[in-house]
Amino acid sequence: MIQEESLQDRAINAAAKLAISSQVDDFKTLDVSVQSDPAKLLSGELETVEISGEGMVMKQELRMEKLDIKTGKISVNPFLAALGNIQLEEPTEATVAVVLNEEDIKGAFDSDFIQEKLQNFAITVDGKPLTLDAQQVDFSLPGEGKVRLSIGVLFRETGETRQVEFTAIPEVQADGTGARLREIEYLDGNELSPEMTQALLKKCEYLLNISNFELSSGMSVRLRGLRIVPGQVHLDAHAYIEEIPQG
Repeated sequence: MIQEESLQDRAINAAAKLAISSQVDDFKTLDVSVQSDPAKLLSGELETVEISGEGMVMKQELRMEKLDIKTGKISVNPFLAALGNIQLEEPTEATVAVVLNEEDIKGAFDSDFIQEKLQNFAITVDGKPLTLDAQQVDFSLPGEGKVRLSIGVLFRETGETRQVEFTAIPEVQADGTGARLREIEYLDGNELSPEMTQALLKKCEYLLNISNFELSSGMSVRLRGLRIVPGQVHLDAHAYIEEIPQG
């Protein structure tokens, strides 16, 4: 009996791992653990699903050093689950923890996905329309809970380029969709207007939009906490899951 249970769990875990891996471009390690009691599985209940990965690259070209997702008890179709196919009978909730390395974030600013977000954004300053491109973005974590950004800003109308450098403190947005940057402090005296600063921050904040780390369209994540430690940004979130990705 113990051997049969082990084989069953192994089949479920293998199928779930295959399904999760289909949602990312690359990963260093990926472990999926579906814990079930055979008697409860017959009635469609799993104890928990845990997903743990390192070096995971999302389809948006964003790399995570670590991703950990853990659900509570979930209701599934028992017959499909026995075959390794986890289909939720009702939505479930989970905790999500993401670790981003300083190099991960720096590299993300060079990705096509983020570069596209940083180009051709229109603002109005003193009643005049302007179109800006953000170029050569350099990111670092200088300590004290701050992030540092050095950005070349191209004004398309004039061809002028200004280099700006500032620090900011990220904090969780009230609606949990991501983080916003506050307490902006320019370091080189080359300060932008409030309108330009706000537009630039919104573009940079897109990287910390928690939806970038959802594994499927059936997963909705809300950010609850954000910590900066030497060389890393830690995100803690809550997920509402309507479906487990299928391979």
